[in-house]
Amino acid sequence: MTDTFELNEILEAFKRHDGAYKQAEVQAAVERKEEITPYLLRILENTLANPHAYIEDKDAFDHIYALMLLGHFKETAAHRLIVDLFGLPPDIPDQLFGEVGLCNLPVILVSTCGGYIEKIKALAENRNADTHVRTSALNALAFAVAEGIAEREDVLAFYEKLFVRDEAEDTSDFWSLMAMFAVDLFPVEIMDTINQAYENELIHPGMIRYEDFENSLAEGPEKGLERLRREYRQFLLEDIHREMSGWACFRPVSEKRRGSPNHDQSVVPLKNDNNKASVKKKKAARRKRKMAKASKKKNRR
Repeated sequence: MTDTFELNEILEAFKRHDGAYKQAEVQAAVERKEEITPYLLRILENTLANPHAYIEDKDAFDHIYALMLLGHFKETAAHRLIVDLFGLPPDIPDQLFGEVGLCNLPVILVSTCGGYIEKIKALAENRNADTHVRTSALNALAFAVAEGIAEREDVLAFYEKLFVRDEAEDTSDFWSLMAMFAVDLFPVEIMDTINQAYENELIHPGMIRYEDFENSLAEGPEKGLERLRREYRQFLLEDIHREMSGWACFRPVSEKRRGSPNHDQSVVPLKNDNNKASVKKKKAARRKRKMAKASKKKNRR
């Protein structure tokens, strides 16, 4: 057991970002899961009701702790709230949750869905949502197949429907990223559609080559599913401390003192500010990460 905390002390510690990861309080929350879950759900409800209040308050952080803890708890009551929050218009989820949306959302969606993927599909189809959020939902569907929650044929049929619809801007990476998830699902049934997507230049060969599909089909269905399982387990929130404590917005307590020689003034919370240059930099960084991921996929075949 950790040091004894009153419930209100845990929740109070989560409210403000002061540069330190609240490990003791997070552990106390984990140990008091049943008690604290309704309060964490209420935090997400409040965030959904008034997202701009959280965006304007640069130090607000309890919604991020709530999201991660509810994902760790695999709390099905949080699923609708999470889908609705990340389905808000573009830039709002990014300003609320920053890199969590890109890195942790697919696993959180699967962990909280309770075996039902319809809301994840709805998020992927939500054209008013951020493209990166939508592709996180597509990624979650592939993970759901690998984990035995969804049927491979059902998810591939869903992907196929999106390949032939006007889902995003012509220059979007939406279809290329969907192709990167589809390739590991042994997509033999939708190869005619994949061919057409390459011909229509919806899929960028710099992100995933047509040869990757040929290799996947030659390998058989199990190889791709095993790759997805490994990736899913890599991001699974079984050890929440390991996942959160390494975030760039947290620094060791010894470095927190103003004037410390190791104090890094560039360490900032995960949430974006409203600076357009900052948003541009983040989008450029995201594209680099996606290209790196595509390269990794090619190199491991």
